[in-house]
Amino acid sequence: MEAILNPVYKEVWISAPTRYGKSEVIAMGAILLAVLYHLKVPIVAGSMDKAKKIMEYILQHIGDHPDLYAGLINAENTEIIDKLKIQLSKTALRWVQGGWIYVTSVDSKNISKEGEGVVGEGGDVVILEEAGLIRREEQYSKIVRMTEEDNGWGKLIQSGNCIEKSVFETASKDPAYHKVRIGLEQAIAEYRIKESALARKKKSMTSRDWKRYMLVEFPQENEYTYFKPTKYDVLPNELKYYGALDPALGQAKNGSLVGIVVLGVDSKGQIYEVESIGTQMKPDETIRAIFNMPYTFTRFVIESIQFQKYFLQTIDEKSKELGKRIPFKGITQNRDKISRIESLEPAINTGQIYFKGGNELWKEMQDYPESENLDVLDALEMAYRTINSSGFDFVVF
Repeated sequence: MEAILNPVYKEVWISAPTRYGKSEVIAMGAILLAVLYHLKVPIVAGSMDKAKKIMEYILQHIGDHPDLYAGLINAENTEIIDKLKIQLSKTALRWVQGGWIYVTSVDSKNISKEGEGVVGEGGDVVILEEAGLIRREEQYSKIVRMTEEDNGWGKLIQSGNCIEKSVFETASKDPAYHKVRIGLEQAIAEYRIKESALARKKKSMTSRDWKRYMLVEFPQENEYTYFKPTKYDVLPNELKYYGALDPALGQAKNGSLVGIVVLGVDSKGQIYEVESIGTQMKPDETIRAIFNMPYTFTRFVIESIQFQKYFLQTIDEKSKELGKRIPFKGITQNRDKISRIESLEPAINTGQIYFKGGNELWKEMQDYPESENLDVLDALEMAYRTINSSGFDFVVF
């Protein structure tokens, strides 16, 4: 809080373990900057969900004392008397005395229209939340230009997790920034995080994410042998089959591959790679390859965006015409490809999935993150996740 409120610090870098509470402290700091110093405080979050969470904290704490919400005005410039009506504002708060808070977001590809609006508005103290998600300098430059120094502030605060190759990592190495780093040991000592829960949490996180989000350290390139898969000798007879297809629209150094993965689950819940394909194929060849598989599928998922959506409709119609009755499902993703692939690490490295070995999938796992192709790994992630249907929005067609 001192780093947020002290005008001497023009550039501030803040990081702490996940669930420590830094976002709530930043929200309270923004309120005090607006109420006590009458400053304009735009908060640019790395995602819309994070932006909404910051505003929830702000609205929660404005009601802590009458002096905090006294003088608030609504869109019609009418003063808000009833603090319950503060909840009507989801993105912006203004005070008669001059304080101003605006919350918006910037995604991983471009600044949203709201973000462009904030850039035009400017601010005395600009807070960039989830700065680890910002990797493009053109995004960051728009945010930096927002700071105004007319009243002696002109302050930029970056807060986030230690995600490498981001503007947040660049700032961590810049001596101009005042650093506030809360380590895991301090979080445990302050009873912010229960030590008893860490072993369970560590088991469910990738090694890289454990370092990013809990140890508050930036992973180094090639620091980890990411995947450590285990081969099986004999495939059981009685299995439930799940399939997934990546129809080769992703980026790759030597050209995209069609990625097809079939997983089998035995009666004890052990998962096996039954079959995987990683090769260049035309759409009709891909359809034939799937139709010729001798498995009765419980579910077969295909990403349903752009060309994939048309492909999904085509293969489903042909399946019904031929009496195959493969239960195809269209899915939409809520995370990027890299984070989805890296989420496989606990399942692969603890033997929840056994593999055939000696194929394209095995090569992609061994070479990751330097793999020339990621298409079969992507299909593996979708097939694994569809076993319990978690994390998917299924498309009805």
